[in-house]
Amino acid sequence: NEKQKQKRLVACLMLLSRYKCDPFLHRIITCDEKWIQYDNRKRSAQWLDKDESPKHAPKRGIHQKKLMVSVWWSSAGVVHYEFMKPGSSITAEVYCRQLDQMMQKIKEKQPRLVNRSTPMLLQDKARPHTAQMTVEKLQELEVLHHPP
Repeated sequence: NEKQKQKRLVACLMLLSRYKCDPFLHRIITCDEKWIQYDNRKRSAQWLDKDESPKHAPKRGIHQKKLMVSVWWSSAGVVHYEFMKPGSSITAEVYCRQLDQMMQKIKEKQPRLVNRSTPMLLQDKARPHTAQMTVEKLQELEVLHHPP
């Protein structure tokens, strides 16, 4: 809607203004979660004779086995990833633990980023990212405003 567009515009203008004074793109770390299907076969084309009917591939079941992966990365590449246990999900506790693991790995993989400045976290507004426990944990980092 129009109100969200205006908020996005204001957020982008603020980021552009800040970037002119302090080029910060190399400091951004972001994360996302993705479900990975165990069986991700694609339907393939078949070579058939004139009279031959195509073989039907079975459809995927409704409740397929899947696995969630959580990935943290910066402009320099992947910093940390974690495959979640089947049936588990990202909670505030899990997210805070992953934040700690990511910070430890960034100290090892990209020490210049940690020694010269503070990494900046860009995250969406998913529940685990906005829970009180997470908000308190994020006081240790700089967090970029995520437009609506």
